Amino acid sequence: MANTFGILAALVLAFATFVAYKNKGEHQTQIDATKTEAIKRDRNENTYTTLLAETDGFKEETEVSDSARDDFNAKLKLQNDENKAAEDAITTKEAELKETKERVAEAEDTLSEIGDLETLAAKIEALKSSVAELEDAVAVLKAQNSQLRSTETATADRSAAVSKVLSDRNSGRSLPSLKASVANVSDALGFVTLGSGDSAGVVSGSKLDVKRGGETIAQLTVTAVSANTATADIITSSLKAGESVSIGDSVVASEE
Repeated sequence: MANTFGILAALVLAFATFVAYKNKGEHQTQIDATKTEAIKRDRNENTYTTLLAETDGFKEETEVSDSARDDFNAKLKLQNDENKAAEDAITTKEAELKETKERVAEAEDTLSEIGDLETLAAKIEALKSSVAELEDAVAVLKAQNSQLRSTETATADRSAAVSKVLSDRNSGRSLPSLKASVANVSDALGFVTLGSGDSAGVVSGSKLDVKRGGETIAQLTVTAVSANTATADIITSSLKAGESVSIGDSVVASEE
């Protein structure tokens, strides 16, 4: 009987030791998980603060861009008005030129019919001089009109470019011309740092493609943007099988 109680006591002691070991391991796991969540919380708080600052910056940039666009449109309207005035002046001068040529032709016909009269000849010469002056005036107006139209085209192109940038920012897309690269990778937390930011066309909240050898191996979601850097979360489901994002990988605006 004593042996039986001894065996039972040994079994109870062994089981208690096993339970204590398991509880210690679970406690350590909970400690590690708490540390990881604290790191993520700090990163999210920093990202939120950065996003608030960037949002204020984007609002100011949007106001400046709207003002620039309105200024371009005002200049474009002014140039259109100048073009219209120049075209009207050309039409008037061309009508005067046509009328003068007709009068010269009539005078020359009359002169040929009635003979070489000094008075009529002098009038014809004066009319010819007027024709030459009108032709010069028409040429100058045409040159001015051509220059105005060139300026109008350039202004319209600049206005379209400003509108395109505003449209991309407001729609939450990074600029199609974006060319960046991965500067740092945090595998543990699942995010990367880019060597380019707002000045290169990175827009917060947009999706980016990670390229390697001309092939997309993963996608990113931009979480924070500064002037020359940005951070982005790796979309785990987008990772190509057997691949991982590495420093130096090319990053472009997503085609989606």
